Amino acid sequence: MFLTHRYRYRLIRLFLLLWHQTGAVLGIFTSSQCALAGSDVLLPCSFQVDKPPPNPEPPTVIWYFHNQEIVRSDNKGLSLSPRASFNGQAANMGDASLSLANVSISDEGIYRCHVIYQQQPRDTRVILEVLVPPQIRIPSKVISKNKENTLICTANGFYPVDIDVSWYKDNNHLTESQLDKPERNPDGTYRVRGTVTLPPMDGQMDHNFSCRVQHRSLQQPLQEDAQLEYEDNSARTVGARTFGARTCGIAGGLLLVGGVIGAVIWKQRRKALLQGYTVSEINGPEKLLDGEEATLYCTATNCPQGNPQVTWSEERAGKQREIPQCHPGGPGEAERLLGGSYFITCRKEGLQTHCSSLRFVPRVGQHRDVTLICRFVCAGATTERRFPCATIYAKPAPVSVVPTLCDSGEILYSLTLRGFYPRDISITWTCGAGDSQGRILSTELYEGNPDPTFSVCSEARISGDQYKDPAFRVGVAWEHGSLDAPGYREISAQDPEFPWKPAVEPIQEAKFLHNSPTTLRCNISGYFPDALTVTWLRKGAQSEELTEVPNTHPYIRPHKQPDSTYSCTPSLIIYPSLREQGAEYTCRVAHPSLGEPIDTSTGRINVMAKPVCRDPVQMDLLSNSRVQFSLTLRSFYPRDIHINWNLGETRYTQPPTDTVTQSDPLTYDITSVCIFPGHLFCNPEYKAHVTWNHVTMEAPESRELCVTDFPWRPQVEDMKLPQTLREKEEATLSCRIFGYYPDDLTVQWFRLEKGGKKESPLDPETYRVSCSKSQEQGDKTFACETSVTFTPTVKSDNLAEFICRVGHPTQGVEKCSGQLHVYKSQGK
Repeated sequence: MFLTHRYRYRLIRLFLLLWHQTGAVLGIFTSSQCALAGSDVLLPCSFQVDKPPPNPEPPTVIWYFHNQEIVRSDNKGLSLSPRASFNGQAANMGDASLSLANVSISDEGIYRCHVIYQQQPRDTRVILEVLVPPQIRIPSKVISKNKENTLICTANGFYPVDIDVSWYKDNNHLTESQLDKPERNPDGTYRVRGTVTLPPMDGQMDHNFSCRVQHRSLQQPLQEDAQLEYEDNSARTVGARTFGARTCGIAGGLLLVGGVIGAVIWKQRRKALLQGYTVSEINGPEKLLDGEEATLYCTATNCPQGNPQVTWSEERAGKQREIPQCHPGGPGEAERLLGGSYFITCRKEGLQTHCSSLRFVPRVGQHRDVTLICRFVCAGATTERRFPCATIYAKPAPVSVVPTLCDSGEILYSLTLRGFYPRDISITWTCGAGDSQGRILSTELYEGNPDPTFSVCSEARISGDQYKDPAFRVGVAWEHGSLDAPGYREISAQDPEFPWKPAVEPIQEAKFLHNSPTTLRCNISGYFPDALTVTWLRKGAQSEELTEVPNTHPYIRPHKQPDSTYSCTPSLIIYPSLREQGAEYTCRVAHPSLGEPIDTSTGRINVMAKPVCRDPVQMDLLSNSRVQFSLTLRSFYPRDIHINWNLGETRYTQPPTDTVTQSDPLTYDITSVCIFPGHLFCNPEYKAHVTWNHVTMEAPESRELCVTDFPWRPQVEDMKLPQTLREKEEATLSCRIFGYYPDDLTVQWFRLEKGGKKESPLDPETYRVSCSKSQEQGDKTFACETSVTFTPTVKSDNLAEFICRVGHPTQGVEKCSGQLHVYKSQGK
């Protein structure tokens, strides 16, 4: 089983952690080794004891592979497996290393070095990984003209299975190349094809095509180049002739070799007849694995009389059943195998050797109490061999570790292994940061399945705050008899499948207004643990360099969500100016679950300036009784702005005059002028409207203009009185009214009795009121004069007051004469 370096290292540490020892503890040195197939490899195992006693006993060293003893060195001597070598004298000095010669794929796995020295035991495990480099070949370098062609590159004889095969054209990678599914060779290595489809060539054949292969066994990629050639009919003819000549030569050679082989077989047959008839034991895998095809072989040699008769049977609970002859091949073979069928093959190997095989897919429920029997009948003699299916295993199904976030802030990890057999399985949880790993207590719940395999759910809890350290990891390992090496899963916050990485939304859209506060907000949610760091960065308009915005590390107030994750909304307040046009702001989010921080950006910002209406609408009187309105908006950007004038409920048909000027190098001003007929404003309820809109404004703004807004309000001069009022002498009181517009004036006179508080209109029989016609003045306003003429009496008019009241659409105004003093006429 292929393990990555990272998992291999974790497994070694895990085994050392879990190996319980008694007595004194020896120093422990561990390693993992890689070796090329066919090479020699040294598996290190060393130990030391402080203050060794004089004349110590030699150590006992036992090496195990797949739980089988392959080396033993003790005071009784040394026993070795083939291809293994061990230095007993070096072991006395603390070096118990094992040397393996000519390693192969079958040597890959976990080796255990068990040392007992001065009654101090220790175990060391070494993982050996065997690598086999690939051999590459481009079978054909000839292509056909004017049609698609497929180039094939084969990589063969490599191990482990992970490999990359790429095609290049003139050192440029062809991304459309494809890699077939690797296939396994009988010797355990793999083979695979890498293909690329070329469009019809244009006749330019000077391109160089290369097949490049990368594999763990290679220090540098392998490469084979191909200078492609057109397919030529004449060349094919010559090639055919050459092939014919070669074929004749090969046929002759085969006849010669066949003669030699025939002579050898004849000699072996003669010898077999002398040695007698034998049937081998049934050969099969060391252990049967549920769902994985297995083949049993039984061979009869030196059968003296023709082909023997072969039958296979299965024995269950003392009863035997002959397996029907179901021969392989034909449609549905794979389905029949999975359905419990057996396939029997008999073949003759040499003159008097016969091999029969039984191919089937073991199932725990079907085969765990079964013994398979092979019977050979030859020359009337029956020989049977038995193969008990006692060591049948079912591997745990592919697993995943499921984390659950609890309200308490703990994380509950759950590992479920399904469909294994037998029940014995070991599950161990560890956690820690870096090289400091400790064991976690766990609980296991077993269930029996109907088939009859087992399932187990293992649960362990950790404090979620430990993930604030990015180096913190949780590991779980399981060992089972069906596995060549322990299964292992490791979980860290930076794993792609870690479920609580922060989700960072784009920065909320905002309008960037010149010299106005703008708040940038970024919503972040779904993260755990609460260990978030936010940094705001700025990039100048003419720069690609990000610099940190000063003082942007405020306390982030997280909000705990119902699912126990956290969310927050960091913000940044800026005061952009038009000189920062094109700048860019970035919110950078860091969290222990992220290998690299997440950046979200505003993009290049567009700073704008909102129009300012600093002055009231200016009003001017023109000739022909027209009124001109002028609206000025200042300091806006961009230049486009819309201004509309309306009379009443409808838009004024005469378009306004808009004048745009640039007040400074960055902003604009506009003055919009519109002219209306003045007589329309004699109606106080008549109104004009001006509305403007700009991209910076959330809604249009407007001004309402009516006659009460006019600056041309009537002014009344002080009332003119006679110097002396005499009884029964006619007198005139007058007022001049001026500066008003429009020409819509009303004048009324009133009289207030002496000491009275109630005013009364003048009696036209007694008082004669007059008002002159309005006259247009130089400033286009109007003026007029009003008077009242009467004959005063002491009795009625002395100490009375007269009031001149002027009405106008803009406003009303009045003037008072004050108390009059009427004198009696002279001589009376």
